Amino acid sequence: MIEETALRSNRTMEPKKHSRLENSAATFRLFLKNRLAMVGMIITLVYFAIAIADTVYPQWLGVSNLSTALNFVPGHIANTAQPSPPRFNGSWWYWFGTTYSTIPILPVMLAALRIDLAYTVLIVFLGMGIGVILGSAAGYFGGILDEIMMRVTDIFFSLPFFVFALAIVYVLGFSFDNVVLALIIIWWPTYARLSRGLALETKSFKYVEASRASGASNFKILFGHIIPNVLSPVYVQISLDLGSIIQLFASIFFLIGSFAQSTYPIEIGYMISGGESYLSEGLWWPVIIPSLFLLVFTVAVNLMGDGLRDVLDPKLRR
Repeated sequence: MIEETALRSNRTMEPKKHSRLENSAATFRLFLKNRLAMVGMIITLVYFAIAIADTVYPQWLGVSNLSTALNFVPGHIANTAQPSPPRFNGSWWYWFGTTYSTIPILPVMLAALRIDLAYTVLIVFLGMGIGVILGSAAGYFGGILDEIMMRVTDIFFSLPFFVFALAIVYVLGFSFDNVVLALIIIWWPTYARLSRGLALETKSFKYVEASRASGASNFKILFGHIIPNVLSPVYVQISLDLGSIIQLFASIFFLIGSFAQSTYPIEIGYMISGGESYLSEGLWWPVIIPSLFLLVFTVAVNLMGDGLRDVLDPKLRR
């Protein structure tokens, strides 16, 4: 009996296993088994590595001041030099050819990635932050707040996102800041609706009821229990939205570039717009190559997002 008591006491004195860390490690191992998701993650990381390298040391591409040095204005391409085709027998700058004003596509495209990804991440995370807080609060408190939130999101979802964003930009005026603001305005309801449904489920859990019974404030319950437990599906949504937002962002500047007569910093959609007029002449590379560059990123983040959904959703785990 004495030995059994000693053994029990020793077991109780053993450090508790970090179940959350173990679950994270198991989730990551499951993710690694999904080859398509791994390919998507690697490609995504390469894109972000390029953007970070250009931010830390912009001189590595040699195009940090291209927007002002070469008058990067797609609306003013009538008197500029014709694009030259891709060639691999010279400098890597010209592997993908040039667009108007003999601007080399490859280094400019890589430099533009910094702007597109920076604004895309800003839009997604600000929209996520606003949507998660408002949606979780609506689901937790219910009542008139929940009713107002749902009617507002219904209005947003009844309108085409792209058309609504263009309308906001048109009213506010064309600028990078206004495009970012427009996309945040149209994107937070996605996270609000997702968080609200998860909060409704989470607030009925026993540990939330116990926390409320112990006298914890609503603020502590909301930010300590409700929001942390709605984040797993939100992570999946973030990974999917990175591809959607960068396409929307580039699409807006593609349309702006078709008629705007002012200089903007390097941006992929604006760059594609400048090469569009050459398609009728059979010069495809100024449009197709930057478009494929965006498409590869979009497919990669969607593959990664599908893999995250498979390992984070218990119903889809095998």
